[in-house]
Amino acid sequence: MKFLFINKPFKLEPLGIMYIVSAIKQKGHKADLVLTSENLEEKIQNYSPDFVLYSIMTGDQDFYSNINKKLEQNNDFFSIAGGPHPTFFPEMLEKSSFDAICRGEGERAIQQFLENPKSKNLKNFWFKDNGRIIKNQVQPLIENIDFLLFPNRDIVFKYQNIKEGPIKHFIASRGCPFDCNYCFNKSFSELYKGKGKRVRFRSVNNLLEEVKKVVNSSPTRMIYFQDDTFIIKPDWVKEFSEKYKEKINLPFHCHIRANLAKEEIVKNLSFAGCQGVNIGAESGNDRVKKEVLNRNVSNEQIYDALSLLKKYNIKTMTHNILGLPFTSLENDFETLELNIKCQPDYAWASIFQPYPKTELGERCLKEGVYTGDFSDINHFFDTSPLNISHKNEVANLQKLFAIAVKHPGLYYSGLLKKLIELPYETTREKLTEFYKNFRDKANKILYNGLL
Repeated sequence: MKFLFINKPFKLEPLGIMYIVSAIKQKGHKADLVLTSENLEEKIQNYSPDFVLYSIMTGDQDFYSNINKKLEQNNDFFSIAGGPHPTFFPEMLEKSSFDAICRGEGERAIQQFLENPKSKNLKNFWFKDNGRIIKNQVQPLIENIDFLLFPNRDIVFKYQNIKEGPIKHFIASRGCPFDCNYCFNKSFSELYKGKGKRVRFRSVNNLLEEVKKVVNSSPTRMIYFQDDTFIIKPDWVKEFSEKYKEKINLPFHCHIRANLAKEEIVKNLSFAGCQGVNIGAESGNDRVKKEVLNRNVSNEQIYDALSLLKKYNIKTMTHNILGLPFTSLENDFETLELNIKCQPDYAWASIFQPYPKTELGERCLKEGVYTGDFSDINHFFDTSPLNISHKNEVANLQKLFAIAVKHPGLYYSGLLKKLIELPYETTREKLTEFYKNFRDKANKILYNGLL
């Protein structure tokens, strides 16, 4: 049988798809990937897939459903949607053009599907069936993720910009132990309640075997670990730092959490060759962090973590969320002030999006702060979909945030407040260009000029 994944063009390897492709090929079937920027109709005609698959984030559901609807008019295939949106908002199947969705971890599920593709009684899957939806429960989480095949890179290395790209991406673990209200982790726990541990780490040896294989087969100058929180297990970090230094010895980037960034861990990261980290600041108001975000990381812990990282010459990118519900524009200025105090190498700012089935997204719906249907989720960088009075200011502030952190006089002179009051319709193009130019300069610092 033949499987064809359809995906938007990407700069970061789509690891989820790549893991599923490995699972499919392990069972002796064929799988390929095509980008939406390519001639999809021609690819379908030439490849003749039995199954067409999509990995969908919230905000892209209508985009992919419309593509699928158009393709199925002249082609005969069975379509499956997976990824975050179908997992946490499975009701989308009913109004979509897809024949089925796969929820949660897909490697074992897709292999069971391969054994009996006509069955409607398969764990993790929901199927359309003569006007009704057949809903199956998810199966237990994969306990030992060392048993998974490495993600298939052939399907992405056929694109020269990916194969020749200096940065390659990996994941060392699955799951995050924290329940931040803006994240899906609580819903993930409820979906898999009683079905295994949420957080699972690969062994260091297994991870480094994959890294070494990729480094030996493609030009690679930096490694990027995409884990939610790379430093959850101090003993694992220590073992990793020693073996990575010995076996790989390339600069790497990872994501960490401020209240876990103890000196011994930061020292180990530095020894191993950590070039930079992403670290969540989110809000500069401790009340907002606790009551709105359920994120018990204080401003003091964030400042201390940034100071420690600087001590060990590790570059830093803070993550910040503007336009949070149940907050004010003054709270966003507090976030700006925290970053000015910390002085990260780059202060990355996004605009809050009320993702479905997250604690905060559901609260927004319940209290009328959000009245959309998730089709207006815009991936952080444009405008707020919430019913808030300061949408215009938030949209402008997001574009100027990092610049104001590096040039605090813009804020303390009062000029920033005047700039963000300008109509966003007239500032959007210019500020977006200004923002991207500044971001690109910051990325050169964070990634040794590799981005």
